[in-house]
Amino acid sequence: MGAVRRNRERTWTPWYRTHPREAVVLATALFALVTLGRVFADQSGEAVDILYSLPVALLAVAFGLRGGLVGATVGLVLFAAVEIMDGVGDIDATGWLSRAAGLLLLGVLLGRATDQIEEAQRRELDAQAQHQRLEETACRQASALEVSDSILQHLTAVKWMIEQGRDEEAVALLTSTIAIGQDMVGEVLPMVQGTPTDPPSRVR
Repeated sequence: MGAVRRNRERTWTPWYRTHPREAVVLATALFALVTLGRVFADQSGEAVDILYSLPVALLAVAFGLRGGLVGATVGLVLFAAVEIMDGVGDIDATGWLSRAAGLLLLGVLLGRATDQIEEAQRRELDAQAQHQRLEETACRQASALEVSDSILQHLTAVKWMIEQGRDEEAVALLTSTIAIGQDMVGEVLPMVQGTPTDPPSRVR
């Protein structure tokens, strides 16, 4: 898992993802500034309206589809409130529809794209973690086979010694095999720290 953890650490995360509260504060400030600009604008109201896309885009990339929808809704409400308070009525149905569609499309499309990118990154990290686990499992299996083969060879030699009547040598080799096997298994499956172990003395 160490390689996956290092990959996670090297992954660059935008500030608005790591600091969502600051992103909300900045978006709120942008909404306020654009609204004030809309209130005090003379003939440039339509140009100022476009700036509502800035906080909407920020919320979309920071919080995905949900943030984009919330930002678009807030932008439309603020725009409608200023327009009603001014009471000018110089914006027809087409103007209302174009502004609403623009903000909603921006919030939905950018928010959805952000969610898809984040999901793809999550799947990639999960795939890397799974690959790492498979590699570790394969390594442990190979080590276990090596331990099994080594112990089997020693036991075969012990059996042969017993058949030849060399009991003392067989006991010594069996004791040594037990100690070697314990060491090899300990390398494959380390003992839990703090667990007392009393390995048999190695006979050379």
